[in-house]
Amino acid sequence: MLLIVALIVAANLWRGSSQVQGIRVDIDYCGADTLVMPQQVADLVLNTMPDVTSQRLRDVDLSKVAKAAVASPWLLRCEAGTSISGTVVVHGVQHRPIVRVCSRGGEYYLDDRGYRVPVSRVGSADLIVASGNIPPRGKGLRDVWTLASYLDGHKQLAPLFDQIYRDAKGDLFLTPKLGNHVVQIGSPDDLDSKFINLMAFYHNALPQAGWETYSQISVKYRGQVVGQRNTAGN
Repeated sequence: MLLIVALIVAANLWRGSSQVQGIRVDIDYCGADTLVMPQQVADLVLNTMPDVTSQRLRDVDLSKVAKAAVASPWLLRCEAGTSISGTVVVHGVQHRPIVRVCSRGGEYYLDDRGYRVPVSRVGSADLIVASGNIPPRGKGLRDVWTLASYLDGHKQLAPLFDQIYRDAKGDLFLTPKLGNHVVQIGSPDDLDSKFINLMAFYHNALPQAGWETYSQISVKYRGQVVGQRNTAGN
Protein backbone atom coordinates (compact mmCIF):
# COMPACT_ATOMS: atom_id res chain seq x y z
CA MET A 1 0.00 0.00 0.00
CA LEU A 2 2.79 2.39 0.89
CA LEU A 3 4.51 1.59 -2.41
CA ILE A 4 1.33 2.30 -4.38
CA VAL A 5 0.82 5.61 -2.59
CA ALA A 6 4.45 6.54 -3.20
CA LEU A 7 4.13 5.75 -6.90
CA ILE A 8 0.97 7.87 -7.20
CA VAL A 9 2.63 10.81 -5.45
CA ALA A 10 5.72 10.47 -7.62
CA ALA A 11 3.61 10.32 -10.79
CA ASN A 12 1.71 13.45 -9.80
CA LEU A 13 4.93 15.29 -8.99
CA TRP A 14 6.41 14.27 -12.34
CA ARG A 15 3.25 15.23 -14.22
CA GLY A 16 3.06 18.57 -12.45
CA SER A 17 6.65 19.43 -13.40
CA SER A 18 6.15 18.49 -17.08
CA GLN A 19 5.38 21.07 -19.72
CA VAL A 20 1.83 21.60 -20.94
CA GLN A 21 1.22 19.44 -24.01
CA GLY A 22 -1.66 21.47 -25.44
CA ILE A 23 -5.25 22.51 -24.83
CA ARG A 24 -8.31 20.34 -25.37
CA VAL A 25 -11.83 21.77 -25.31
CA ASP A 26 -14.94 19.66 -24.77
CA ILE A 27 -18.32 21.36 -25.21
CA ASP A 28 -21.71 20.15 -24.04
CA TYR A 29 -24.19 21.55 -26.57
CA CYS A 30 -27.21 20.58 -24.44
CA GLY A 31 -29.01 19.21 -27.48
CA ALA A 32 -28.91 22.58 -29.28
CA ASP A 33 -27.41 23.46 -32.65
CA THR A 34 -23.68 24.20 -32.66
CA LEU A 35 -22.89 27.91 -32.22
CA VAL A 36 -19.22 27.67 -31.24
CA MET A 37 -16.48 25.19 -32.11
CA PRO A 38 -13.92 23.81 -29.63
CA GLN A 39 -11.03 25.32 -31.59
CA GLN A 40 -12.54 28.80 -31.25
CA VAL A 41 -12.55 28.42 -27.48
CA ALA A 42 -8.99 27.07 -27.48
CA ASP A 43 -7.85 30.05 -29.60
CA LEU A 44 -9.58 32.40 -27.16
CA VAL A 45 -7.62 30.90 -24.26
CA LEU A 46 -4.35 31.06 -26.18
CA ASN A 47 -4.95 34.68 -27.17
CA THR A 48 -5.58 35.57 -23.53
CA MET A 49 -2.78 33.38 -22.13
CA PRO A 50 -0.22 33.03 -24.95
CA ASP A 51 2.40 31.49 -22.65
CA VAL A 52 0.18 28.75 -21.24
CA THR A 53 1.66 25.99 -23.44
CA SER A 54 5.18 26.85 -22.33
CA GLN A 55 4.33 26.57 -18.63
CA ARG A 56 4.73 23.61 -16.32
CA LEU A 57 1.43 21.91 -15.70
CA ARG A 58 1.41 22.75 -11.99
CA ASP A 59 1.99 26.45 -12.73
CA VAL A 60 -1.07 26.88 -14.93
CA ASP A 61 -3.75 29.09 -13.37
CA LEU A 62 -6.79 26.93 -14.18
CA SER A 63 -9.25 29.53 -12.89
CA LYS A 64 -7.76 32.02 -15.36
CA VAL A 65 -8.09 29.44 -18.14
CA ALA A 66 -11.76 28.92 -17.32
CA LYS A 67 -12.35 32.68 -17.18
CA ALA A 68 -10.71 33.15 -20.59
CA ALA A 69 -12.80 30.35 -22.11
CA VAL A 70 -16.15 31.53 -20.75
CA ALA A 71 -15.51 34.94 -22.32
CA SER A 72 -16.92 33.27 -25.42
CA PRO A 73 -20.46 34.72 -25.67
CA TRP A 74 -21.85 31.33 -26.68
CA LEU A 75 -20.71 29.51 -23.53
CA LEU A 76 -22.79 29.54 -20.36
CA ARG A 77 -20.06 28.23 -18.06
CA CYS A 78 -16.62 26.59 -18.15
CA GLU A 79 -14.34 24.57 -15.94
CA ALA A 80 -10.68 23.80 -16.48
CA GLY A 81 -8.48 20.94 -15.37
CA THR A 82 -5.58 18.81 -16.53
CA SER A 83 -5.35 15.34 -18.01
CA ILE A 84 -2.97 12.47 -17.34
CA SER A 85 -1.38 13.09 -20.74
CA GLY A 86 -0.41 16.62 -19.72
CA THR A 87 -3.00 18.67 -21.58
CA VAL A 88 -5.10 21.48 -20.15
CA VAL A 89 -8.72 20.44 -20.54
CA VAL A 90 -11.59 22.93 -20.77
CA HIS A 91 -15.12 21.65 -20.20
CA GLY A 92 -17.66 24.15 -21.56
CA VAL A 93 -21.45 24.25 -21.63
CA GLN A 94 -23.06 26.12 -24.51
CA HIS A 95 -26.10 28.33 -24.05
CA ARG A 96 -29.29 26.62 -25.25
CA PRO A 97 -31.20 29.17 -27.34
CA ILE A 98 -34.99 28.89 -27.53
CA VAL A 99 -35.97 31.87 -29.72
CA ARG A 100 -34.32 34.03 -32.36
CA VAL A 101 -35.17 37.72 -31.95
CA CYS A 102 -35.17 40.00 -35.01
CA SER A 103 -35.97 43.60 -34.13
CA ARG A 104 -34.74 47.14 -34.53
CA GLY A 105 -32.40 46.42 -31.63
CA GLY A 106 -30.61 43.79 -33.69
CA GLU A 107 -30.68 40.05 -34.16
CA TYR A 108 -29.82 37.65 -31.37
CA TYR A 109 -31.00 34.59 -29.46
CA LEU A 110 -32.57 34.28 -26.03
CA ASP A 111 -31.56 31.12 -24.22
CA ASP A 112 -33.58 28.99 -21.82
CA ARG A 113 -32.44 31.15 -18.89
CA GLY A 114 -33.27 34.45 -20.54
CA TYR A 115 -29.69 35.40 -21.49
CA ARG A 116 -29.03 37.21 -24.76
CA VAL A 117 -26.75 35.22 -27.07
CA PRO A 118 -25.33 36.60 -30.34
CA VAL A 119 -25.93 34.88 -33.65
CA SER A 120 -23.02 32.81 -34.86
CA ARG A 121 -21.15 32.37 -38.12
CA VAL A 122 -20.57 28.72 -37.21
CA GLY A 123 -24.22 27.72 -37.50
CA SER A 124 -27.80 28.87 -37.22
CA ALA A 125 -30.21 27.49 -34.63
CA ASP A 126 -33.51 26.27 -36.09
CA LEU A 127 -35.88 28.07 -33.74
CA ILE A 128 -39.10 30.04 -33.57
CA VAL A 129 -38.48 33.65 -34.66
CA ALA A 130 -39.71 36.69 -32.73
CA SER A 131 -40.16 40.03 -34.47
CA GLY A 132 -42.12 43.26 -34.25
CA ASN A 133 -42.01 45.89 -31.51
CA ILE A 134 -39.50 44.19 -29.20
CA PRO A 135 -37.45 46.43 -26.91
CA PRO A 136 -33.84 45.45 -26.22
CA ARG A 137 -34.65 44.95 -22.51
CA GLY A 138 -37.46 45.27 -20.01
CA LYS A 139 -40.98 43.83 -19.86
CA GLY A 140 -41.52 43.58 -23.61
CA LEU A 141 -38.48 41.36 -24.05
CA ARG A 142 -39.39 39.31 -20.97
CA ASP A 143 -42.88 38.74 -22.39
CA VAL A 144 -41.41 37.34 -25.61
CA TRP A 145 -39.08 35.10 -23.62
CA THR A 146 -41.93 33.90 -21.38
CA LEU A 147 -44.01 32.79 -24.37
CA ALA A 148 -41.02 31.20 -26.12
CA SER A 149 -40.05 29.42 -22.89
CA TYR A 150 -43.59 28.08 -22.50
CA LEU A 151 -43.56 26.66 -26.02
CA ASP A 152 -40.09 25.21 -25.45
CA GLY A 153 -41.38 23.43 -22.36
CA HIS A 154 -44.41 21.96 -24.18
CA LYS A 155 -42.98 19.87 -26.97
CA GLN A 156 -46.41 19.08 -28.42
CA LEU A 157 -47.06 22.82 -28.98
CA ALA A 158 -43.66 24.05 -30.17
CA PRO A 159 -43.79 22.40 -33.65
CA LEU A 160 -47.13 24.08 -34.43
CA PHE A 161 -45.79 27.64 -34.60
CA ASP A 162 -42.93 29.33 -36.39
CA GLN A 163 -43.17 32.99 -35.41
CA ILE A 164 -43.91 35.25 -32.45
CA TYR A 165 -44.94 38.83 -33.18
CA ARG A 166 -45.28 41.68 -30.67
CA ASP A 167 -47.36 44.66 -31.76
CA ALA A 168 -47.07 48.31 -30.68
CA LYS A 169 -49.62 47.76 -27.89
CA GLY A 170 -47.59 44.90 -26.41
CA ASP A 171 -49.91 42.10 -27.53
CA LEU A 172 -48.22 38.85 -28.55
CA PHE A 173 -49.29 36.91 -31.65
CA LEU A 174 -48.32 33.48 -32.92
CA THR A 175 -48.14 32.46 -36.56
CA PRO A 176 -49.00 28.76 -37.00
CA LYS A 177 -47.33 26.59 -39.61
CA LEU A 178 -50.74 25.42 -40.82
CA GLY A 179 -53.63 27.63 -41.86
CA ASN A 180 -53.80 31.24 -42.94
CA HIS A 181 -54.39 32.93 -39.61
CA VAL A 182 -52.62 34.40 -36.61
CA VAL A 183 -53.30 33.63 -32.97
CA GLN A 184 -53.66 36.57 -30.61
CA ILE A 185 -52.20 35.58 -27.24
CA GLY A 186 -52.20 39.04 -25.69
CA SER A 187 -50.06 38.97 -22.55
CA PRO A 188 -48.11 35.85 -21.56
CA ASP A 189 -50.35 35.35 -18.52
CA ASP A 190 -52.50 32.28 -17.87
CA LEU A 191 -50.88 30.46 -20.80
CA ASP A 192 -52.08 27.02 -19.71
CA SER A 193 -55.71 28.09 -20.02
CA LYS A 194 -55.14 29.97 -23.27
CA PHE A 195 -53.53 27.02 -25.01
CA ILE A 196 -56.10 24.54 -23.69
CA ASN A 197 -58.82 26.72 -25.23
CA LEU A 198 -56.86 27.14 -28.46
CA MET A 199 -56.24 23.42 -28.85
CA ALA A 200 -59.92 22.70 -28.19
CA PHE A 201 -60.84 25.18 -30.91
CA TYR A 202 -58.34 23.60 -33.29
CA HIS A 203 -59.66 20.09 -32.64
CA ASN A 204 -63.40 20.82 -32.53
CA ALA A 205 -64.15 23.93 -34.58
CA LEU A 206 -61.55 24.30 -37.32
CA PRO A 207 -62.02 20.84 -38.90
CA GLN A 208 -65.67 21.74 -39.53
CA ALA A 209 -65.23 25.40 -40.43
CA GLY A 210 -62.01 24.91 -42.43
CA TRP A 211 -58.48 26.05 -41.72
CA GLU A 212 -58.81 29.01 -44.10
CA THR A 213 -62.02 30.35 -42.53
CA TYR A 214 -60.41 32.66 -39.97
CA SER A 215 -57.78 35.37 -40.35
CA GLN A 216 -57.32 35.70 -36.60
CA ILE A 217 -58.12 33.56 -33.57
CA SER A 218 -57.92 35.33 -30.23
CA VAL A 219 -57.45 33.70 -26.83
CA LYS A 220 -56.46 36.99 -25.24
CA TYR A 221 -59.40 37.17 -22.88
CA ARG A 222 -59.99 34.65 -20.11
CA GLY A 223 -62.27 31.75 -21.06
CA GLN A 224 -62.89 33.03 -24.61
CA VAL A 225 -61.91 31.99 -28.10
CA VAL A 226 -62.87 34.59 -30.69
CA GLY A 227 -62.47 33.89 -34.39
CA GLN A 228 -62.31 36.71 -36.92
CA ARG A 229 -63.49 35.49 -40.30
CA ASN A 230 -61.31 35.86 -43.33
CA THR A 231 -62.96 38.35 -45.67
CA ALA A 232 -60.22 38.39 -48.30
CA GLY A 233 -61.62 38.37 -51.77
CA ASN A 234 -65.17 39.24 -50.61
